[in-house]
Amino acid sequence: MVRLGIADLRGDGRPDYAYNGWLLYADTVLPSHLPAAGGPIVIRGIGFRPSDTVLVGGQPATVTSVSPTEITAIAPAAASGVTGSVDVEVDDLPIFYAAGIISGGVSYDAGTGDSLSLLSAPSGTVPLGVPLPFTVSALTSSLAPAGGVTVTYTLTSGSAMLGCGQSSCAVTASGDGLATLAVTPTSTAPAVVTASLTNGAGLQAHFTGGTPPVLSALTPTVSVAAGATLTWTTQALALLNGAPAGGQSVAWQPAAGISIQTSTPVVTGSNGVAAKALTVGPLAEGQQSTASACLNATTQCVQFTATGARPGYAWLESIAGTAQTLSVSASPGQIVLRVRDMDGNPMGGGIVTLYQALYAWAPPCPPHGRCAAAPLLATQVSTATSALDGTVVFAPASIPGVATHLIGLAATGNSSTLSLAIEQHP
Repeated sequence: MVRLGIADLRGDGRPDYAYNGWLLYADTVLPSHLPAAGGPIVIRGIGFRPSDTVLVGGQPATVTSVSPTEITAIAPAAASGVTGSVDVEVDDLPIFYAAGIISGGVSYDAGTGDSLSLLSAPSGTVPLGVPLPFTVSALTSSLAPAGGVTVTYTLTSGSAMLGCGQSSCAVTASGDGLATLAVTPTSTAPAVVTASLTNGAGLQAHFTGGTPPVLSALTPTVSVAAGATLTWTTQALALLNGAPAGGQSVAWQPAAGISIQTSTPVVTGSNGVAAKALTVGPLAEGQQSTASACLNATTQCVQFTATGARPGYAWLESIAGTAQTLSVSASPGQIVLRVRDMDGNPMGGGIVTLYQALYAWAPPCPPHGRCAAAPLLATQVSTATSALDGTVVFAPASIPGVATHLIGLAATGNSSTLSLAIEQHP
């Protein structure tokens, strides 16, 4: 609440007179920080009039609009040698001797009381040659974000490479007050990097370089049938001194015939593993395509190679379910096969056709005489495409509660076949 007292020239007020007046009050300025070149500002308050003028740090600003509660203006460039907080003044016509002054209302770069808060920085022993983020938050004296201020990163001692390639780098804080710069240790000697504001506030990161992590491919190769397209989930393992290294950034690069959905790097988990799904194919017969993954934006990279296999030379391998003997009340298990390429590698994208003939169960042939003829109950033909590990899965034909004898033949490529038999006896 603001209470005003009004007096005439004699020092008192007469109750039979009516007095008119207005209150000129400048309250806040946005933004609170400006670059040295100046820029647009918004002044909020009470009692503004079209004739008002604005001074920023004692220099005239260009007023662009005025409403009773808001003035927009273009602040001038900072005077030579002027940094930090300056006053913002709103003046009415000289004949009224009216002015509203906001002390330290805006600052050119860092203002009085601005400070830095550490969010992340290299500390202790860190991997040699690995860029690490040095991130700070610039804050005003009221702990609000100080967006637009200049944060200077300087190599104070030791050996390290800053993100700009120089020994000192200037970074402008974003609107939320955050500033970050990559710092890469280049020596095992202790190093110090300082982040500071123009008002002298600052903080330091102390670290030494150590053994960098090593990256290896857990799924380095895959064989895909020529012309097929499959999703390949690749995995890379980061190790530091032989132990899983979590928190490492791994970025994949595509290649002809291998694409990635997003280029966003993957951070390794506590087990040191980073995984990325790649789309492989279509590839020509014999074509090889190699994608790469690199650790922490360094030259520590591994390769993932996809080969276009010749489907005509593929062959089948039995995994499970090709020979089963069970009672009529039981359910037969799935038939699992694996497709391999001409070199014996599991082949993804191969087409397998399974022919099934289901006969009524018949007892074994007697020692003498003719065997009992088993009637054909049903036939079935189905196809499946092999997964990246070469496997295909089929459901065997059966009739619940009926004793049967299933004879099947799986085929792939030009000449590879595999027979199967499932007997459900009474």
